[in-house]
Amino acid sequence: MRQVIASMAAWFLLCLTGCSITLNSNVPFAYQPSLPVADTTAYRLGVEKLQDRRPPEDRETTEDIRDVDEKVTVKLMEDLRGSNLFAGVTFPPKAERDDLILSGEVRRFFWKVSMSPIIWIPIFNLAMYFGAPIYDIEAVAQIRLSIVDSKTGRAMGEYTKVAYRENAYSLYSMKAGEAGAELADALRDVVKQLKEAIRSDMMKKDVLRPVP
Repeated sequence: MRQVIASMAAWFLLCLTGCSITLNSNVPFAYQPSLPVADTTAYRLGVEKLQDRRPPEDRETTEDIRDVDEKVTVKLMEDLRGSNLFAGVTFPPKAERDDLILSGEVRRFFWKVSMSPIIWIPIFNLAMYFGAPIYDIEAVAQIRLSIVDSKTGRAMGEYTKVAYRENAYSLYSMKAGEAGAELADALRDVVKQLKEAIRSDMMKKDVLRPVP
């Protein structure tokens, strides 16, 4: 009987302190871009809006975020501008102005919180009051990009990068309004990988030449 009462008390307090954690739709896009990866080049990049190609499960776990494709595109452009990789990064692309055209897909954009099994175990669930992790967070970001020559249509490169993040929080370490930090970190990592891959690939092809 005491075990049942203890379990009910633990569950009640857990609910009072936020048993249902929801994703803050602003947090995944609040990260600081990574440092520049190259000297500025003479090439201008036109960016198309990324297409949302996420599986249903990803859409369900991020349903609080509207226009994921548009918001990821905006963040990608912000990061590319800060990278010094191109002389200009603009939307939408125009063949008469831009040298290269970037397009792509958001293939994964996933954030999920699960409750630790410990909260269902009488007596053991009391450990959560002493800082035992009770929230398990998973986050995934995956983006595919392609770059073509705006004048000839020649493919310059295709890139697919993915990043995973996991974290665990106690009853006290999960702060209100911060849910989604793992997804922000995953998105930042993916964009950093993409920038480095684009620079490396295009320098090998002698496509990018620094501005004199």
